[in-house]
Amino acid sequence: MLATQKKTDIVYPETDGKPMAETDTHRILLLRAADLLQNAFPQAYVSGNICLYYEEGNPRKMISPDSLLCRQQPPHAKRVYLAWEEESQLDLVMEFSSFSTRRMDHHHKKQIYEQILKVPYYVIFDPHAIYLNVFESRKGKYHAVEANEKGMFFLEKLGIYVGLETEGLFRLFNQHQYPIPTSIEREAQRAEQEAQRAEQEAQRAEQEAQRAEQEAQRADTAEKAVAEEKEKTARARQAETSALNRAETVEKENEALRRELELLRQNRQT
Repeated sequence: MLATQKKTDIVYPETDGKPMAETDTHRILLLRAADLLQNAFPQAYVSGNICLYYEEGNPRKMISPDSLLCRQQPPHAKRVYLAWEEESQLDLVMEFSSFSTRRMDHHHKKQIYEQILKVPYYVIFDPHAIYLNVFESRKGKYHAVEANEKGMFFLEKLGIYVGLETEGLFRLFNQHQYPIPTSIEREAQRAEQEAQRAEQEAQRAEQEAQRAEQEAQRADTAEKAVAEEKEKTARARQAETSALNRAETVEKENEALRRELELLRQNRQT
């Protein structure tokens, strides 16, 4: 009789051995989901398309979520996800559905996430039919989350919304219903902010140059005013000197006339 294989000797492969061909749309969605979730929860573990084993000792009990989130674990790299070894529970899983996977996503996978892994939130997005289904676990059972007036689904325990954009893409929103940017959008925002700061700096430099020019103009005007005042003072002093000189000349002439008159009076008396 063969000995029972030890659990520690069991290999949990990194792939399921099936072809990994994916559509461009599916690949884009995988990258987008990981990007948005990581930006929404920068301190959390985010992954997708990883082999997740949910029964110890049985490598056939494997599922591969398109995207998953675990807030209690930091960002890091895993070879596979062994559910029984993880000390923290998954917070969210997402599946990107299609016509061929729709039944699996809504039944078999949903049952595993609900009853075995007990994931609080399960999101199904179909980019072809363009619909979102969002489920929340309540007392061990998934219940559909109702969309608000904007067509957005609130994941209360995570503090985020999930919704659709006009382009038919899913989007995460913060608790204030503002879009959570992708990394590309965030870099574009940073670049725009840098451009705005550069423009503001240029405007401030131009204003400083204008103020300096105005100060120079005021200084030049003041210098001209001082020069004009000096010139006026000089002219006034010249006029005063001329007036004093004329007054002195007139005084001398008057003195001469007084002497002549005195002589005339003296001559008449004699």
